[in-house]
Amino acid sequence: MSAIVLVGVLIGLPGLAVALHLGTLAVASLLYREPRGAEGDVRFLVLVPAHDEERGIARTLEAIVRERRPRDHVLVVADRCTDRTADVARSFGALVLERGADEEPGRAAARQAGLDLARTLEWDAVLMLDADSVIEPGFLAACERTLAGGAVAVQARSESGRGRSLASNAALAAFTLQGITIPRGRDRLGVSVRLRGTGMAIARDVALAHRFRAPASEDLFFTLDLLLDGVRCRHVESARLRSDGAGDWGAFGGQKVRYEAGRMSAARTYVPRLLRRALAHRDLSCLEAAWFLATPPFAMGVLSLVAGAAIAAIGGGWVAAAVFAAGLAVLALTVVTGLIQARAGLHVWLALLIAPWYVAFKAVVQVRALAGLLRRERYYGPTART
Repeated sequence: MSAIVLVGVLIGLPGLAVALHLGTLAVASLLYREPRGAEGDVRFLVLVPAHDEERGIARTLEAIVRERRPRDHVLVVADRCTDRTADVARSFGALVLERGADEEPGRAAARQAGLDLARTLEWDAVLMLDADSVIEPGFLAACERTLAGGAVAVQARSESGRGRSLASNAALAAFTLQGITIPRGRDRLGVSVRLRGTGMAIARDVALAHRFRAPASEDLFFTLDLLLDGVRCRHVESARLRSDGAGDWGAFGGQKVRYEAGRMSAARTYVPRLLRRALAHRDLSCLEAAWFLATPPFAMGVLSLVAGAAIAAIGGGWVAAAVFAAGLAVLALTVVTGLIQARAGLHVWLALLIAPWYVAFKAVVQVRALAGLLRRERYYGPTART
């Protein structure tokens, strides 16, 4: 093997690992069937952290009020707000916790403050929703059935709202993998589903035994803490919600920087611990989570495969180039699987035409996320919505 081909192989291998991982989950997602749950009498605490959400939180609360039963509580954490978020929440009958400007910023701190206050309330499971998320009819009942069936942490099917710009349509296309295909695949394979912040429901004893932390992706850190304690999270397909996407490329980029910074930080913190537990307890959930954290995100996997195939071909390594091209085809089919499962409209499919530009955009996001991690940034601002 020539030096050029070897360089191409080394560059393309991370992308091949991404294709193997996501391709396996995509195939498994096609076989997903939601298990029949049990009838229950779960009392929910619906917790909504909100930072300056006056304009949009009414839609969220209207949907919650339609689903809420007399035994459920709704708690809005008005997090360092400068608008009328708290007043709007009270008008819907919600309990409101107001956090001042001098308190710790971030959704992790807001979620934890809400849980600390709720220790005095009577509830069986906490359901966390973002202030821009709208749940569909039957949401609480679907989560209740799965929890009553023995699950202690569940994640609803989470989708992006209908796009009204190229950026929001690109976000919707990217969201289908994370909110639908990957969790369906994980649940079908019997490994733990990642909690995604909005749409996650957690049994009281589990929620109060752990803490939300981390400046970015606090839901990912929380999920990994549960994994290390042997807790498996489930996917609930029939509990569905939609959330507003980023309004423009600047906001979309900021959102992705926060996600990728959280993923990088989690990889550094958790991969060795996950591997140790996977070996000690033969825990496939920990092994899959370690694989996810140790490999690059989708777009960087595409870039890895393209560069690896091109360099290998230049050096005459046609077998390696063909393998990497096959990896690219697997990733393309994974996206197609997600869009079909999301029943995406034509405008979302057309957004795929900017895929080459999107890959370059994500490369910049990775650099920004790494720079923020090296600077030890402690706060990532909320995403500007459509």
